[in-house]
Amino acid sequence: MQNTWLDILILGLLVLLFGSIYRTRPTPRLRYWIIGWLCVLAHFSILLVNPVTESGAALVGSLGLSTLLLSAVSFMLAANRARLGPKLGLLYSSLLSIPVIVYIFAALFNVAHVPILIVLALIAECAVIAVTRRLWSHHSAVQKAAPVFAVGAVLWAAYAVVHGQAWVGVYAFLTQFFLMNAVLYWQDFRRWSMGVITAVGGLMTWAAVFPCALLLVAFFPHHTVPGELWNIPKFFVEFGMILTLLEGEIIATSRQREEYRVLFDGNPHPMWITDLDTLAFLKVNDSAVLHYGYTQDEFLSMTLREIRPPEDVVELERRLKNVSETTSISGPWTHLKKDGCRIQVEIASHVILFEGSKARFSLAQDVTERQQLHDRLLHQANHDVLTGLPNRLLLKDRMEQTLASAARHGNLAAVVCLDLDRFKQINDTYGHAVGDTCLKKLAERLCARLRASDTVARSGGEEFTVLLGGLMTPGDAELVVAELLTGIRQPFAVDGYNLEISASIGIAIYPNDGTDSQALWRSADTAMYRAKHSGGNQYLFVSNEISASASEASEIEVCMRRALKEGGFEVYYQPQYTIDGDLYGLEALLRLHDSVEGMIPPNRFVPIAEESGLIVPIGNWILEEVCRQSTEWQRRGLPPIRIALNVSPLQFMRADFSVQVRAVLAAFQMDPDLIEIEMTETTVMRKLDEIARQMLDLSEMGVHFSVDDFGTGYSSLRHLHQLPIKTLKIDRSFIERICDPNGTYAIVQAILSLAHSLEMQVVAEGVERQDQVEILRELKCDVIQGFLWGRPRPAPFIPSLIASGVADAFLQATLVEQSRAADRQESVNERPSTVFPSRVVP
Repeated sequence: MQNTWLDILILGLLVLLFGSIYRTRPTPRLRYWIIGWLCVLAHFSILLVNPVTESGAALVGSLGLSTLLLSAVSFMLAANRARLGPKLGLLYSSLLSIPVIVYIFAALFNVAHVPILIVLALIAECAVIAVTRRLWSHHSAVQKAAPVFAVGAVLWAAYAVVHGQAWVGVYAFLTQFFLMNAVLYWQDFRRWSMGVITAVGGLMTWAAVFPCALLLVAFFPHHTVPGELWNIPKFFVEFGMILTLLEGEIIATSRQREEYRVLFDGNPHPMWITDLDTLAFLKVNDSAVLHYGYTQDEFLSMTLREIRPPEDVVELERRLKNVSETTSISGPWTHLKKDGCRIQVEIASHVILFEGSKARFSLAQDVTERQQLHDRLLHQANHDVLTGLPNRLLLKDRMEQTLASAARHGNLAAVVCLDLDRFKQINDTYGHAVGDTCLKKLAERLCARLRASDTVARSGGEEFTVLLGGLMTPGDAELVVAELLTGIRQPFAVDGYNLEISASIGIAIYPNDGTDSQALWRSADTAMYRAKHSGGNQYLFVSNEISASASEASEIEVCMRRALKEGGFEVYYQPQYTIDGDLYGLEALLRLHDSVEGMIPPNRFVPIAEESGLIVPIGNWILEEVCRQSTEWQRRGLPPIRIALNVSPLQFMRADFSVQVRAVLAAFQMDPDLIEIEMTETTVMRKLDEIARQMLDLSEMGVHFSVDDFGTGYSSLRHLHQLPIKTLKIDRSFIERICDPNGTYAIVQAILSLAHSLEMQVVAEGVERQDQVEILRELKCDVIQGFLWGRPRPAPFIPSLIASGVADAFLQATLVEQSRAADRQESVNERPSTVFPSRVVP
């Protein structure tokens, strides 16, 4: 009993050792080993029971042999390299153990006949062979040994059953299972190591215990063998397993060490190991020697500080104190090679054990070329390619810094916008190469006249922006700008030419003219354009009027952007009538509603829309809205009517304008004949070839074109005749004075005569009085448009107007017209050819 307790204690301690190993490195093999040894512990615990009855002895014997069998089954499953889940593990262990356990209980309780026991033995061996083929199909030795062991076990058990010693057959199964474990253990590790040999030998000896015990009883019945001797194989197996685990750790460590050595020595990147405290090099690889130029011995006599610039050593030591033991990546850092050359490197490092002590392993990657490329790209992203000056992106950042510094120190700052006068003439006359050289020299000249703390940036083609900080009075900025202007006026010697240029400059003072950087920039830009429009070659400060104008423009721009998103725009329609009073068409006029400003007139928001580029999306919206409204009226049964809409020059100069118009017309299934595009004379003369191409493209599909405000601009009649223009619209300024002495009668007459000779129709704009209608009728004007016969109205009022088809004012004036027909004819005959006398219609 005392020896059994000692065996339990030793086995329990070894199981605890297995458990501690399993906690750090859990594996399926180790889990099944632990289960197996727990079964062995249960076997020894059962042996402590001393029953007094035959049935109790049979029960204890059955349980003891069953737990021993379960330990053998667990050891077998541990040899399987495939991961078995809980369900599969329970299934295979049940197949291997349950038939044998049933045999054990039947044999020890003598409750079964000979045939039943033999059948149980056959079932047990069939299960063993089936599981063996399933789990260890890749082990040929196991596949060969399993049938041999099974046949031997069946014959042994059958012999014992036939001779009335069925309990002896249990030893046949135990011998078979432990022999199988010996074969599986060897197949699993296949190495001649102390742990494997000990474990395999212990398993074979454990299997031999059972036949040896029977032979000893048979041939030496009076000889007694101590129980501890029979238990020795168990301890050999357990110690062999522990040694096998330790050997595996040693082999894995050696393999890792060799892999690490190969990785360290053969790595293309410099690698080294340094002492945590002294920063001395403990080991370096060949790549570090090749890359830095030092020999191995030189490296090992140096510290990490010696490959860093002196100014970086303090920062190096500070960073190393704060770096954790986990992997950290830092950089780029500057390192010094043996020849003094500086390189940029990124460092990845972590703490390791080196020769029993903590050290820092570091891998350095040379990123010098990458860093130089990054610096070049960063410089290109923030600087002008031609002059090397900061561009608009960097200028915004510098502007914020300058204004923040002025606010912090209570100083003034200045934003100076500079634009060269008529610089395009230099490019056109001398070529762009000379112009570019001139801009480079100008940049150098500006930088030479500014402090290092000031900024000069190229913000456009020939536009520059200067930031001045640390000013005490606006006069300080004026002195600097005057000096800059003086420098600009000095001739530039370029390729044998002496070029004289001038500049227009606008100055905005912080905080006098505002505190927002973008508002100051816009104000200075407005002052610069005012200086340019005043003749150029001068500088102007921002005035209150300019600031108010810039602020208003900014507010209107915000209002227009909001209107595009929220539907703040509305289209009004003004009718156009033939001279006889019949409805001819409509002109679409844009209106802008604002919750604060109310109705904003077009002359206020259209120029700002063109300057900001919003005119393009606004124009697209107008076209879509006109098409939508027209198709809606036609669906309501109203007759189709042509609608004219104005197009900005910026829209017409876009290469995809005609494509956009085609897409909108197709989307709304709009008849192109019902759309008339109005443009100014200036628009026609800009990029004539491109505009002509787009006009012809749209004209072929049926779109009409007209020239708006004709007579106020400059255009070539030859070009007008060659373009698909069907209508000329006389500007309202000519109609307004058509009845005045020495007025515009002759001009209107000439325009009408010219247009009719070119087979064009004429629309008179701004007709507000009946006497103007009379004269236009006499001059055979085709269409009139004005407040007299129809004011611009919102869309809901238009259907009734289309339905009536005539002008209300025309109906009211019909009788008066008929009564005065004779008088008008007589007056026309007596009128001089160049002057039309004043007419007053009562």
